[in-house]
Amino acid sequence: MALDNFDSDWLRELGVEGLSPERLAGLGIPDTYDVILIAGNVPAFLSGDALCEAFVQVSALLKPGGIFVVGTSSHSRGGPPDQDDAVGQTGLRLSHRFSDWHLGQYSCDSAWSVSVYAAPGESIRSGAPDGIFILK
Repeated sequence: MALDNFDSDWLRELGVEGLSPERLAGLGIPDTYDVILIAGNVPAFLSGDALCEAFVQVSALLKPGGIFVVGTSSHSRGGPPDQDDAVGQTGLRLSHRFSDWHLGQYSCDSAWSVSVYAAPGESIRSGAPDGIFILK
């Protein structure tokens, strides 16, 4: 899908082990980001060690005050308890957790979760929203 919609010179397919700033710089793509998103239940397919490695690698790629968003099922491997264990090895902190992409209130009974982690440091973003989220 991505190859159909984006320039193949821009798109890179990498596993967790390929997320280091050095690897990305070697591929000629940015090595720091304001926001990184993992969606589509990816954490459920990662081992506990791979999830921890993903959190470590993502924290190294985020700019100060950057955001890491993880959307997945709540009650499978890679869900909120595993994410909260993985974040312990990073400087990231949980800032929000929602029950879905519509930003519903999360509870232990929620089938899905969207967790938002923030990197240490001052964000360069203003306090005002700079995007639009449209639901139909």
